[in-house]
Amino acid sequence: MGTSSTAIFSDDIACDVRDEFIELLSIGASPIDATQSLIQSYASTLQDIDDAPVFWLALAATQWKYGCLSRDVQTRAIEVIDSGVDLQKWEGSSVVGRRQAVLLTLKEKLLSPQPALRRPPRRKKIVVASNCVNAPDGSAHATAFELEKSLHPNAPRMQVFVEMEASGSRGGGGIFVADCEYNEVSLEWLNSETLQIVYPISATLHDQKQSLFYYGRTIQIIYQSKDV
Repeated sequence: MGTSSTAIFSDDIACDVRDEFIELLSIGASPIDATQSLIQSYASTLQDIDDAPVFWLALAATQWKYGCLSRDVQTRAIEVIDSGVDLQKWEGSSVVGRRQAVLLTLKEKLLSPQPALRRPPRRKKIVVASNCVNAPDGSAHATAFELEKSLHPNAPRMQVFVEMEASGSRGGGGIFVADCEYNEVSLEWLNSETLQIVYPISATLHDQKQSLFYYGRTIQIIYQSKDV
């Protein structure tokens, strides 16, 4: 996990939670379904004493901004703030007081009337035909594509995005981010609910989800590294 300052979204996990929630809203998921999808996707994170508080704080802050803060997420975030559990990893730091002030400001916001419900602009689906693989039953597809420039001197940052159909709706999210060429990553559906991702052993990994949940459907992800 990377943390650059005391701000709520200075943490890698906080940024991922925010971005994925917004992504789900932008493709038509309801706030309830987007929340459930994240809870399923971040199941292992929610078992971590340091990362779980970050998840709830980031999700609550994002939901409030978009006018869809649920009572349960609000309660969990405020419990994190009131218990002081988030401050444990800041103990001994010269900025622990600053982090506490950030949390108290967030608590005040979460207890205030939230804005009217709004959705982010609908984003265009990213398709890279040369590395887009459909599930055997055609109800899902995985796409590897170049995401942005990276700090890696010899490779851009790439992402694997999965989109699937479930309960008459279509949605998904990013599952894998690494510094390497997107066409060095191979995608193979072992069955309609299991995706295998093979990536270069030299790649620098930034995100590696073990599953993706959407509308009651779960795609399992299996990873292998290889020499190129």
